Amino acid sequence: MNQNIQEQPNSYSKWLEFAIFLLFLLGPLTGNIINVLFSVLSTDFQVTPGNILIAIPAFMFPFAITQLFSGAISDIKGRIPVLIVGLVLFGIAMLTAALSFNLEMYIVANIIGGVGFGFINPVLIALMADITTPSNIPKKMGYLGASANLGVGIGPLIASQMILISWQSIYVLFIIITCFCLIYFITVKRPPQKIPEESGIHIVFSQLSIEWRRIAVILMILSAFLLAHTYIAINIWTSKTLAEAHVLNETLIGIILGLAGFGAAITGLITGYLIKYKSVKVPLFTGSLILLCSLTILLIIGDISNPEAFTFLAIGWILAGFSGGMLFTSITYYSQVLSPERRGVLAGLLTAGYFTGIALVPTTLAPFSNAFGITGIYSAILISSVIFIIVTILLYNLAKIIISENQKALH
Repeated sequence: MNQNIQEQPNSYSKWLEFAIFLLFLLGPLTGNIINVLFSVLSTDFQVTPGNILIAIPAFMFPFAITQLFSGAISDIKGRIPVLIVGLVLFGIAMLTAALSFNLEMYIVANIIGGVGFGFINPVLIALMADITTPSNIPKKMGYLGASANLGVGIGPLIASQMILISWQSIYVLFIIITCFCLIYFITVKRPPQKIPEESGIHIVFSQLSIEWRRIAVILMILSAFLLAHTYIAINIWTSKTLAEAHVLNETLIGIILGLAGFGAAITGLITGYLIKYKSVKVPLFTGSLILLCSLTILLIIGDISNPEAFTFLAIGWILAGFSGGMLFTSITYYSQVLSPERRGVLAGLLTAGYFTGIALVPTTLAPFSNAFGITGIYSAILISSVIFIIVTILLYNLAKIIISENQKALH
């Protein structure tokens, strides 16, 4: 299959890759602009910034649940048809968001958007692996990780500038990108894909059940869930705390998140090459070390609303982005090598675990915030980080055996 792809014209492959990267960037872009919209949306909708937090699980829960099945469906029905369905739903959601005049309508838009992009996100990972030779999969996963983390950072940065026009203009931009990709996927020649002879809902659940019973897959899902409670949790709760304290404006918050996103994109790219030429152990270890350094700085600061602590806050926040670029890319790599014949299934399970984690971040960490403030949040994230490191060590050791066996089977 990969050989057939390589024989296609380069222009076809490059344009397809461009569309994949653009969409993979769009998901985090959409989900993370909320970090700089707390103030403006709370004013427009006449609610508190804390009420706006509900938009995060409203998007993330449907997003995560849909991904449990969309990757498996794409293994059976094909990647492109699933992507088209997702883009149609996502376009409707972005239009609804742009027209929202109250919080309830905005929440509905996020729910539809979560379902729509749930049909897109894991399929992009599997599609990229489909059109890539096995030896280059780590590198391409690095590119995807860079795209996603760039979206995490530049989403707030772009939003912080576009809200000077209107916050609705952000969603108009998303509609334009969605329409472009939808037209492309409708007209593009579909890449060859090995489709099972049997199809149906029972096959989807059969494929899922095979992977759910594997310990390595459970560890992969758990590591993705815990990862969301590290650097993403830092982004969400730091942004919310600063918005409520009114010590930094949206533009400055957007710039910090933008720097963190660019740093994560760079480390994501580096991670792809480290995995290919060294070992996945290197970025896992380095990313974990940077994450612990970030949390140490944030915990030492204490009161992040103190203007004198701004420089150290920015350093700690940006380091969290660096670690996220390495760790997210490393975990994504596992989703495409543990079971090559069910890439869609594993991509869906990985992203479902990750975005379920993001959806729960406002809820699971709220008690720590109520009891101990932002210091309690960072302490809880530190605990999550330690558990994450333990889980990834177990995953690394088990996956190393599985990958070695897969390579022997190919030869």
